[in-house]
Amino acid sequence: MSYFMGIDSGTSGIKAIVLDDTGKILGTGYCECNLITPKPNWVEQNPLDWWHACSEAAKKAAASSGVGMEIEAIGFSGQMQGTTLMDANMDPIGNCMIWMDQRCGAEADEMNAKMDHAEMLEITGSYCLPSYWVPKLMWLEKNKPEDFAKIHTILFTKDYLRYMMTGEATTEVTDASLTFLLDLKTRTWSDRMFEVTGLSKAIVPEKVLESQEIGGYLKEDVAALWGMKAGIPVVAGGGDQPAGGIGSGVVKSGVVASTIGTSGVVFGCCDVPFKDENQQGMYSLCHSLPGKYCFLGCTLGAGGSFKWMRDTLFADKKEALAAEGKDVYDYMTSLAEKAPVGSEGLCFLPYLNGEGTPHVDPDARGVFFGLSYRSGLGEMCRAVMEGVTFSLRDTVEIMRESVGLEITEIRAMGGGAKSALWRQIQADIYNAKVVTMNMEEGPAAGAAMMAAVGAGRFASLEEASEAILKIETVTEPIPENVAMYDEYYKTYRQVYQSLKADFKAQAKIVEKFVK
Repeated sequence: MSYFMGIDSGTSGIKAIVLDDTGKILGTGYCECNLITPKPNWVEQNPLDWWHACSEAAKKAAASSGVGMEIEAIGFSGQMQGTTLMDANMDPIGNCMIWMDQRCGAEADEMNAKMDHAEMLEITGSYCLPSYWVPKLMWLEKNKPEDFAKIHTILFTKDYLRYMMTGEATTEVTDASLTFLLDLKTRTWSDRMFEVTGLSKAIVPEKVLESQEIGGYLKEDVAALWGMKAGIPVVAGGGDQPAGGIGSGVVKSGVVASTIGTSGVVFGCCDVPFKDENQQGMYSLCHSLPGKYCFLGCTLGAGGSFKWMRDTLFADKKEALAAEGKDVYDYMTSLAEKAPVGSEGLCFLPYLNGEGTPHVDPDARGVFFGLSYRSGLGEMCRAVMEGVTFSLRDTVEIMRESVGLEITEIRAMGGGAKSALWRQIQADIYNAKVVTMNMEEGPAAGAAMMAAVGAGRFASLEEASEAILKIETVTEPIPENVAMYDEYYKTYRQVYQSLKADFKAQAKIVEKFVK
């Protein structure tokens, strides 16, 4: 029997699992991370907090597994698009602007006006988005030149953690895809993009690895702290979505996954790079599978919207239920289950910190539309679940219309996959069968599977996926619900269009008064 650790460095926290080569999870560990929001549209995290959380999670997973000293390799999954700035001593320069940060809209527009769009799409697969490295670095150079001048190397979240574990600074193809500096076809840094952006190639890691390639070896001091063997390989890993794709079996063209975590993502696999020609905020990436590609659409406030509701409208209930050993999310879901399909016309836009796909609008904000005297907490909870799913349907429709995918099955991941009600809402809104896999921890499991391939236990990620993953639940769409949701989806789409100009005007007023 062989054992592998997968570490998922997510936004809300860092999770570690120990997986054997049959897919059985032997140990887990988790530690939360906090968001820092100093201004509207600014979302940051402290890299030192990541390292503390990673150490706590890995120690717990190794100890609870009972096989800590027998773990053969470690793999990574991580939140994407964060700019972890490192100085000449390889210490972090301030906080990291993470993927949720929306301050760089003007810089993204500036970059898009600077380059021929056909050439841009040919190299990177997409337009420049505010969450990419390039606009963040442009913003930094304008607004914090003293920090910009200190940059020696930039790392992604998981790459920073791998550096702390191994002393080696590298990155890999999936994360590098969303820098706006990678040539997707060659899976290497693009000299042309560095020329156009004016950035120095010296500030990115020289090595761009494939996800299952070894990025370093576990240092003795870290191994001793975690109760593991020193010198075991630490593979490059992948961004959370490609890693989750591995962990849910999205390893061939036409298979699609829907993840409801802090953000919401619809993710698909393809054989050649996808091009976002209609500028709808679709992300085009190298997949964690060598030679394969993937694309995704992202709504920024998915499970995060439900968490916001929990922490505002249900704060007291959360404490009371916790004292009884119960989960407030289960309570909120039970209320939503009693509300009618469509929440009697109550519509929620989950744009609490702007929106990504398909609007790319940092100024968009959350909205309840259609409140009435009949709207109770149950209707509000259900409307949030439905609104998040409508936002993900936007990406499903792009895949159907622009990519031409016939989507009949969607693999559900994240917190939304654990709720039978939310799985049914997804099936009805997507009008597709929704399945869950035997592996709940998609990104962490994908990371462990990459470690298993890197250590030589499996010849490929496809082989690992075939050996470990099985379908566990199937939720079919209910035709009458599909028909109702098709009508409500039209309202959802129209509400944003009606408010688009108002969002922008309101953002200017807020900027004037909120410092």
